[in-house]
Amino acid sequence: WSSDVCSSDLLVRNAWDAYGRGDIEGLLAYVDPELTWTYLDPSDPDPQPSVCHGRDQLRVALQRQADQGPGPQVDEIAVHGDRVLVVLHVPGLDRRRAWAAGDRNYLVLTVAGERIAALRACRNRAEARAEAGLTS
Repeated sequence: WSSDVCSSDLLVRNAWDAYGRGDIEGLLAYVDPELTWTYLDPSDPDPQPSVCHGRDQLRVALQRQADQGPGPQVDEIAVHGDRVLVVLHVPGLDRRRAWAAGDRNYLVLTVAGERIAALRACRNRAEARAEAGLTS
């Protein structure tokens, strides 16, 4: 493992640990102020990616998610270059969205320096692995 892989892994773990403790501002401290965030509308059974920018919109979404029940638990983190695949288990998630994914959120983060510069939500593990460059 290179030091970049270790630091990206640790950065992402620290961010999600903060969120797991209910510390949204702690998570956002690891996020670049100019974040590009690509999300999937949970009400659409076949959502197309939509893009938001900046920490403020992410803060609102994270607060809304925190208000809906138990927080996410990290199932998996895999690093490939500047991309980090994160699989989160969110109990009851599939009841709140139009597609089933085993109560999992699949995210690919792009790390630049010491911050998360981009976050992309994916529909499933295969899509996330491809986005992260982890296909074999």
